[in-house]
Amino acid sequence: MNAHRLLQLHGVLENIAGRIEQRKAWFVAGFSLLYLTVTGLMAVRKPLWNDELYTLYIARLPNISDVWDALATGAEQLPPFFYVLTRASLALFGTSELALRLPEMIGFWLMGLCLFRFVSKRVPVSYGCLALLFPLVTGAYYYASEARPYGLVLGFSGLALLCWQAVADGEARLLSLAGLALSLAAAVSCHYHAVFVVVPLALAEVVRSFVRRRWDLQVWTALGLGVAPLLAFLPLIQRAMEYSATFWSKSRWTSIPEFYYSLLAPAVLPLMTLLVLGATYPVSTGAHHDEGRNAPGLRLHELAAAVGFMAIPIVAVTLSMLVTGAFTDRYALPAVLGCSIVFATAAHRLLCDRPAAAAILTVSFCGFFLSLGIKSLVNIAETREANTQTIEFLRSEGGGDLPIAVSDQHAFMTLTHYGSRDITSRVIYLADPGKALHYLGHDSVEKGTLALLKPWFHLPIEEYGQFLASGRSFLVYGNPGHFLNWLLSDLTVSGRYLEVRGRHKDSLLFLVGPSQNAIRSPAPRR
Repeated sequence: MNAHRLLQLHGVLENIAGRIEQRKAWFVAGFSLLYLTVTGLMAVRKPLWNDELYTLYIARLPNISDVWDALATGAEQLPPFFYVLTRASLALFGTSELALRLPEMIGFWLMGLCLFRFVSKRVPVSYGCLALLFPLVTGAYYYASEARPYGLVLGFSGLALLCWQAVADGEARLLSLAGLALSLAAAVSCHYHAVFVVVPLALAEVVRSFVRRRWDLQVWTALGLGVAPLLAFLPLIQRAMEYSATFWSKSRWTSIPEFYYSLLAPAVLPLMTLLVLGATYPVSTGAHHDEGRNAPGLRLHELAAAVGFMAIPIVAVTLSMLVTGAFTDRYALPAVLGCSIVFATAAHRLLCDRPAAAAILTVSFCGFFLSLGIKSLVNIAETREANTQTIEFLRSEGGGDLPIAVSDQHAFMTLTHYGSRDITSRVIYLADPGKALHYLGHDSVEKGTLALLKPWFHLPIEEYGQFLASGRSFLVYGNPGHFLNWLLSDLTVSGRYLEVRGRHKDSLLFLVGPSQNAIRSPAPRR
């Protein structure tokens, strides 16, 4: 490309950046349309999985007192406000995959808008756009269309951060303080681990107090009020803690790097794009790296907040190692706010505040998001087809009227919800916390199955020992390698009669009898 065309392209890109700067409301509207369209399609098409079905069944209980009582079993370790919002969505829009996931869609969208506002107050709007778009190309985006509280936690966390910034800037102080307290309270009322959001805000406030040389007691009061709902939830927390000792996902120090990998691995191409632009764009346009270095950026206390959000996984894993012993990546998801802010402000510095380079990144991010969205929709279509094929397989290979014991809870929940009547009438789950603890090293899922799925969801759960004692023959279906599958191992060890009836991808269908050679297997019906 010759110098003339390069300059023409540079002019076009600067014009795009200028339009974004002048018409940011139009960009935000365009982003909202793009986000809601892609995410809405996912929410409509994606089958509900195990944890989301927990959400659906609890949200459909007759009243809030029933929801509280179900949560009091400890099998679902969430506070009730999440279910209040979910019930409201179902009441307004009917029972559907979209209505069930709508609160999380809105929460994730709200987080993006808050990040845009937070960054745009200190650097050009083009870089605020990068902060808004960055979460869409990370592992966090998965939770924008999942009917669990994580999208809501992200939205309320973003709102808390924005309100804290407004308080620090002296903007509508009383309203901002109220917003800080209420948004934090909403976050911890959706998920207990949202309490970690207080850590970066407290760190930032300490830095701010150090710079100002005086404490802002009103901010500390708002932070305290924000976590006060946890006191009301203490009975639920205590019951949930009973599951932590043998929780299915144990915390370990390697959980920290694993979290950052799962969060940032999908964003490798955007990160590489920034590095390439930072290394080549100023040279190719004749710009100097010194230009833009003195442009305004985040204040010290705001940078502390961003770094504090990024450090949430370190804090969460450390505390879980000392207290609960339970941790999954989802618990530290608000770290994406810090990563987004740091990425946007780093781009501002690395690109020497070049509007054209920011425009390239913005357009690239939209393209990355669309490509990831298309890939996700293809995967969703494959999942739906796989579910259909599973039902057809069980119908063709599992002939007769024998019960079908599904060997892992995830497949069981999916089959009971989406299976045809002739299959769901035969599907059962055999639960035994002792066996799960012996073979898997944890029993929280099995305990929850007996405490919640059977009495509250009225699903066909049988106690393993009692069912085997009946001497009945039955079928077992499942993936032997699934992380929740202990059933096939115990049937093998106990000397039960096992005969392979068929195979569907990674899953096997067995005929099970009381003991070896105890029954004569009928030929599978084709």
